[in-house]
Amino acid sequence: MTYCVYCGAALADTHRCQQCGAYRQGDTWHEGGGSVPETAVLDSGWRPDPTGRHEDRYYAGGAPTDLVRDGGVETIDAVGKEQLIGAGEVINSGGNVTRTRRRLMWTVVAVLTVLAIAGGATALALYLTRDRESVDDKYLTAVRGAGLAAEFNSNANAVAHAKQVCRKLEDGAPQQGMPVDEVAVEYYCPQFSEGFHVLETAYIAGTFTLNDDSPSYVAPSIEVSGSSCVGAGGYSDIGPGTQVTVKNGQGDVLATTELEPGTGGRFLCTFPFSFEVTEGEDRYIISVSRRGDMSYTFGELKSNGVVLTLGGR
Repeated sequence: MTYCVYCGAALADTHRCQQCGAYRQGDTWHEGGGSVPETAVLDSGWRPDPTGRHEDRYYAGGAPTDLVRDGGVETIDAVGKEQLIGAGEVINSGGNVTRTRRRLMWTVVAVLTVLAIAGGATALALYLTRDRESVDDKYLTAVRGAGLAAEFNSNANAVAHAKQVCRKLEDGAPQQGMPVDEVAVEYYCPQFSEGFHVLETAYIAGTFTLNDDSPSYVAPSIEVSGSSCVGAGGYSDIGPGTQVTVKNGQGDVLATTELEPGTGGRFLCTFPFSFEVTEGEDRYIISVSRRGDMSYTFGELKSNGVVLTLGGR
């Protein structure tokens, strides 16, 4: 009886050990695929070489060996064996995938599971926080929707203005303001929304007329050139570009503008002008150059505009 030099099992084949896969070539024995259970004997034998380097490769217990053959001639190919082992070409007796492939499969499953859990967590977080948009975000969205964003140079400036509006109302200021202030009240101090009055802005047209009942050819009060005219003599400060100022009762400047070119003749010379003001002031005081002040209410300005006359009886 002959025994395997590697595992000591009795040899039924003098060239191969069916127990451990060792094989003999010539007078030399070569180690096979390692210790193999008895149930793996059926996985031993010649198979087409997966590497394509030779016609057949001998498998012992499902493991590739370096024994190959071409045209019935057996040789050794250790390189091909290492390639197959490195690629996971090891099959157990049940024909299942190798441990390497199983590890790869479970790795993929684990990665997909983690991604699924992470995606689910993100979706859950978005669902739970769907109604948690901050007041600042809601206010800024409303400002943009109303086309009022251009009134501020930054989001921070817009939010600061809104909070200041509410502080003033809480301190007893009148419940009135500009359209953007109404948006601020809606989001930051809604207790003042009812009764809040949005101040109106009006375009006001006016005229300033020089009147000379008895024009003098020597020292006229109005100089005429065609249909154009300007103030002269004691009225030389009146002409195109003369400043018009609008103030409130406290002396704060609300608007400034200029007289436009005058039209008329030697007796009357009229200069138009215009400006915009917003309601909310007690009085609106109009002055042209240094020629005194005239006081109006917002209603008077809106209904009648401004008509000023200098000179005459």
